[in-house]
Amino acid sequence: MEVGPLNSILLYNVAHRESFGTLIALYIFFTGLSAGSFFLSTLSYGFGVRRFRPLSKPALFTAAAMLLAAPLFLLVHVGQPLRSWHLFVFLNPKSPITWGSFLLTTYPLFCLLYLGCIYTGRERAAKVSGLMGIPFAVCVHAYTGFILCFCAARPLWSSSMVPLLFLISAVVSGTAFMILVYAGWCRLRGQSLEASSENGRLLLSLARILGWVLLVDLVLTAVEILVASVSDRESRLAVAQLLFGELALSFLGVEILLGKILPLVVLFWPRRRRTGMVLVAAALIVVGILFMRLDLVRVGELLPLL
Repeated sequence: MEVGPLNSILLYNVAHRESFGTLIALYIFFTGLSAGSFFLSTLSYGFGVRRFRPLSKPALFTAAAMLLAAPLFLLVHVGQPLRSWHLFVFLNPKSPITWGSFLLTTYPLFCLLYLGCIYTGRERAAKVSGLMGIPFAVCVHAYTGFILCFCAARPLWSSSMVPLLFLISAVVSGTAFMILVYAGWCRLRGQSLEASSENGRLLLSLARILGWVLLVDLVLTAVEILVASVSDRESRLAVAQLLFGELALSFLGVEILLGKILPLVVLFWPRRRRTGMVLVAAALIVVGILFMRLDLVRVGELLPLL
């Protein structure tokens, strides 16, 4: 510091800290897998599409397992997991975290109820409980998008499209992950995955659904980037980091090229739509959505607040 009689110069250095980081991105990723898997589990018992009946039980088990894993990343991130009960006592109705705390504890109850109805053969009760669980599955994942959306100072977070983008990407990642889970389920039971078999036809049906939802996800991502590129200075700088800067390789290379465009070619090109290629495309999509979560969280905190 240099101090004169009429002026002074103050030199300081404040470290830039991440508020969220990788653990929160993983938390969002696992809640998305849970929500997407739950949606698929309701196609048969909830909406009456009987050809997806073999998928219901493994999808519901996957939804429950991912939901159990997701809060672990959140508890590790907060640093004081033994104080998590404060979220249920010190309430703030305007905070999505307050609502999310109760959603994370209520949603598993519907999963257990739904699973119990399926295993006891009560199809009407399974339909009701499955359909009632869908809004909770939607809210469990959408509230994470609202948490980012409410951070008005963070570029690319404070957008009304973020919750919708989170929901669509949850369906994408959940469907892709369930293709892999169901293929493993069939292999463990010694069942064929050939395209002509019942299991193969089921996987190809899921692949068609996955292709169209992935296309919607890609369009929404493009719209988000285009709008941000002509918005305020911070948003333009964030887009530049995604397209040309520090995050260009993970965003353009992994998330967009490997995680979206290449799988779209496989899923929409009839000659490539074989069960083996579908599994490769599904694996790439899961990795791409993981990088989407990481990129979105990182880009919002890459630039220090001014």
